[in-house]
Amino acid sequence: MMGRHVLGIMPVERGALLFTTVDVAGHPELEGRSIHQAFRQHEWRVLAVGSAVEPGSPGSTDTLGGLRLDRPGFDWRPAHGRILHAGDRVVVASTRRGLDFLMTGVQPHPTDPRT
Repeated sequence: MMGRHVLGIMPVERGALLFTTVDVAGHPELEGRSIHQAFRQHEWRVLAVGSAVEPGSPGSTDTLGGLRLDRPGFDWRPAHGRILHAGDRVVVASTRRGLDFLMTGVQPHPTDPRT
């Protein structure tokens, strides 16, 4: 899964919330959409937007605890109307299912076949 980097995982009830950087290029759920349009309830939310081509791109020592809010190149309060472009990298909070869908574009099957 190229173009992503998990920064941290937070347990929430029976699941987990993943904090991940994702390159916007090639992701139809992100590319060309506004921050508001890219939001998917109970799946993922864009938290910050930066450049996918930056000298300080995520390295092996980046973690959620080590990710600085004042990190150059990341806008931690992007306007809901801001359009995401192929050259952007976003920090996303997502469920595992949401990240799977975001990365593959394949909607997972429901766990309960009656729904």
